[in-house]
Amino acid sequence: MIHFDHVCMAAPNVYESTFRLSKETGLGNYDGGFFPLYGIGHRVVPLAPDIYIEVESVIDRRPLAHGEPLTVFMERQTREGDCFLGWCLRSDTLEELEAFAAHHGTTIDPNTTGHEAGRQMMNGARGFALQAPSATVAWPIGKPNLYFKPGGGTHVASLPVVPGSGEVQGQGLAWIEIGGTHSDLKGWLGDVASPSDFPFEIRYNGGSSGLYAMGVQTDRGVVEIRRPPVYIG
Repeated sequence: MIHFDHVCMAAPNVYESTFRLSKETGLGNYDGGFFPLYGIGHRVVPLAPDIYIEVESVIDRRPLAHGEPLTVFMERQTREGDCFLGWCLRSDTLEELEAFAAHHGTTIDPNTTGHEAGRQMMNGARGFALQAPSATVAWPIGKPNLYFKPGGGTHVASLPVVPGSGEVQGQGLAWIEIGGTHSDLKGWLGDVASPSDFPFEIRYNGGSSGLYAMGVQTDRGVVEIRRPPVYIG
């Protein structure tokens, strides 16, 4: 089965943007570590035990100077402020990920989407997930990519937030707003999933592809989070 997993909210300053998001919504956050390969810092804002926003910004400019594609892409997208850079789905099985990869005419390369591309947690753990298509393929065109985490394990959205960073408890998605149409999303998902499979409302605004907003169900009602979508140039 396919699930909504997380959103990458790219920012000029990971700390300021996360602080502002938590003040805006009441949702807490915690330090998610960093991506050594990309020079990107990472904080996590849980929206449910298995859904979250990752707030990220470039904190090490060496990969940028070396032309690392994802780092260059993020830096360009955040020159004017925060944006919803990408949105990501999760599969229950490797077979589902392989089917999705085949639908998009690509393969799963563990050398570029596995351990080396994973995030380093501050407790010493290293993230590991496979994905298709890669973020550098799907995100610049406003489409979601699909993740699979071999071995399962504790979902990052279920970890505790920093005390005092927010008292509101996320309980999942009520709705999302995306560009394009129902047919566009259906075609992107192929036979692996259908828009009607998701347990929340999908609102289509007919604009360029990308995520525009989400309504998060919380213990204090629905909280709307809206940011500019990825710029498709």
